[in-house]
Amino acid sequence: MLALRDYQRAIAAALLSGDTASAAMMIDGLRPPIDRLRIHRNTMMIALANALALTYPAVEALVGKDFFSQTARTFVQTEPPRAALLSLYGDAFPDFLGRCEPARALPYLPDVACLEWAVECAARGPADGEAPPRADIDLGGTRLTLAPSLALVSVRYAAAEPIWRAALKQDGDTLSRIDTAPAPAVLAVWRDSDGAEVLPLGLSAAAFVEELLAGGDAESAINAAAAAKPDGDPIAAITKEILPAGFARLTPT
Repeated sequence: MLALRDYQRAIAAALLSGDTASAAMMIDGLRPPIDRLRIHRNTMMIALANALALTYPAVEALVGKDFFSQTARTFVQTEPPRAALLSLYGDAFPDFLGRCEPARALPYLPDVACLEWAVECAARGPADGEAPPRADIDLGGTRLTLAPSLALVSVRYAAAEPIWRAALKQDGDTLSRIDTAPAPAVLAVWRDSDGAEVLPLGLSAAAFVEELLAGGDAESAINAAAAAKPDGDPIAAITKEILPAGFARLTPT
């Protein structure tokens, strides 16, 4: 007799692969077991594909519902959930899209998916005051803190952010005019009162924030900003980009 764990694994494998014949032999009941497994499998696949569509609406808009549904089902088979909460499902989807041969016609698609996952995480992340700030430094009499939900997303295509916005609005005209040439960029993503916000950062600003998130102090962050763009003014970049940003807070010390 199979142990419960082995029984559960066999059923799970059958649901993912679609090969329900062997698993059906383990199930008793009035209705044919293979039919019951197929119904359960179909329900599971639809639920998980719908969960991915809720997390990745821009990706779905870019590729179409039919393509997204088929791709999502393939993803589910290779990357089943590892947690009971569906809101936590789909973190591996951007990498999967990068390996998906039919998606190669849209090389920026994995970047858009990375951004959407970061937006999802930020939207359900802590608001200011609900958790310690990501960074807290002294800028010579002024305290700079970064939002607890702040994350940086490095993308290969700077167009990922405008593509994401246009796809959500279903703005085909804007999408047709976006420069999709490869161009690395860094996006700041955080939670605000209305949900999640996204802000592209320049080289100096991105290096400054990245150093702070890694635990650096004010001096090391400014040095990182200067090194990222030697011909630029790191203080000017910080003043113009970071201090007005919604993820940064300035208070007197």
